[in-house]
Amino acid sequence: MGIFKKAEKKLEGLVEGGFGRAFKASVQPVELAHKLAKEMGDHKTVGVSNVYVPNEFDIYLGEADFEHLSSLSESLKAELANYVTAFARREGWTLVAPPRIDLHRDDDLRVGEFGIATRTVNAPAEAPGPAFVPAAATPPAAAAPGALLDHTVLYQEQAPAPVPAVAPPVARASAPRASLRGQQGEWELREAVTVIGRSRRCDIVLTDPNVSRQHAEIRRQNDGFMALDLGSTNGIRVNRRDVKQAVLQHGDRIELGTTELVFERLP
Repeated sequence: MGIFKKAEKKLEGLVEGGFGRAFKASVQPVELAHKLAKEMGDHKTVGVSNVYVPNEFDIYLGEADFEHLSSLSESLKAELANYVTAFARREGWTLVAPPRIDLHRDDDLRVGEFGIATRTVNAPAEAPGPAFVPAAATPPAAAAPGALLDHTVLYQEQAPAPVPAVAPPVARASAPRASLRGQQGEWELREAVTVIGRSRRCDIVLTDPNVSRQHAEIRRQNDGFMALDLGSTNGIRVNRRDVKQAVLQHGDRIELGTTELVFERLP
């Protein structure tokens, strides 16, 4: 637990104040899935011909969240592992072994807070399970059996997630660039998946009370971007049309609640 405590210690200056104390919603599986995908993207290792991402994840939960999710433990871990595998393949990333996801209890965490520790670990000598086919035949040149990388990030309801103290991931040369612009600010879409909503755990936080806590996401797909509704209360509209998902073009106007965001492709 030492590395997790260090990550928590670095955030002590960010959790003061009462704003976040009003948020006491428990951790939801969809939030874990989105953050696992984000952690893979944040900790990519660029090889000669492949982009390697972590394949082992330890999720730390407070007492109440752990008791709630541990009853779903095996099916939840399998579902998250399938999501991680599918997401990596869609992005063209390489997992050197089947993903492993474990849940741990940490009584220092409150409701709605969770931490994720990531590692890249080679497959055992025998061979991976029959259901897993890695995207590349060999790991990075410097790899040896055992842990290659180890990162821990703490997600807290009462403060935005901290900027990782590592160099930003190297994007593929062909990766498109775009931004969202509205009255509350302008955000460049740097991640493979950008979650929008009222929750402080979202990548883009909106203060509109008509916006759900996790309302929608913008997903990079090949050379374009797509907007997807996450089961929000009021739905999303693109260019005045109600949609569940839509491929975005430069200048498209996205409505979430009473907030309008303009999608712009960047040079």
